[in-house]
Amino acid sequence: MRTNFILGTALLMAGMVAGCSDDPVATTDSGTTIDTGVVADTGAVADTGAATDTGASTDTGARTDTGASTDAGTQTDTGASTDTGTATDTGASTDTGASTDTGASADAGAAVPTINGCAAANYVDRSAGTRTVAFGGSEGTAYNPRCMTISVGQTVMFTGEFSGHPLLAGPADGDAGTTPTPIVNTSTGTTATFTFAAPGLYPYRCMFHQPGMAGVIQVR
Repeated sequence: MRTNFILGTALLMAGMVAGCSDDPVATTDSGTTIDTGVVADTGAVADTGAATDTGASTDTGARTDTGASTDAGTQTDTGASTDTGTATDTGASTDTGASTDTGASADAGAAVPTINGCAAANYVDRSAGTRTVAFGGSEGTAYNPRCMTISVGQTVMFTGEFSGHPLLAGPADGDAGTTPTPIVNTSTGTTATFTFAAPGLYPYRCMFHQPGMAGVIQVR
């Protein structure tokens, strides 16, 4: 009995000592895990010193870029516009090679030469009036008008005493005028009529009183 008492006392004291210990009594936990009652602590957190970091984000370093936009580089261009290179040109204007020329200067586009004292400014246009050249008598030693202009195909009448003032064809001075001439040398009578069928300058004169008594019929 004494032995049991001692044994019980020993167990009690042992329990009290155990209750004062810093370390808890490990218990068997059949729950799921075995818990030793203490946390395994190595004294430091498991730390590799750096987070898992590749140092850069996943980046290929460049975008997919062909380097240029889709461009043919040139436009469809034939290089030149449709051009025949020359304008339609026959190379020459219609030209008969020569103009109708009577051989005299009775041309509106040319200067009128002075013949028998008749310059361009001296001509009197009688193409629409009376075509008569008077001389002698009251006219004296002169023709009136001495410088006359008419149209092709018209007729001129000379009136006066031809015996005192014989009529001669041709110039007293200056240019010879147009030939042949319809004016006929006349030394008798008092009238003479001449028809001028072609354009030109037809001079005439008095046989006795030239070169002062002379004139020209201009036909246009």
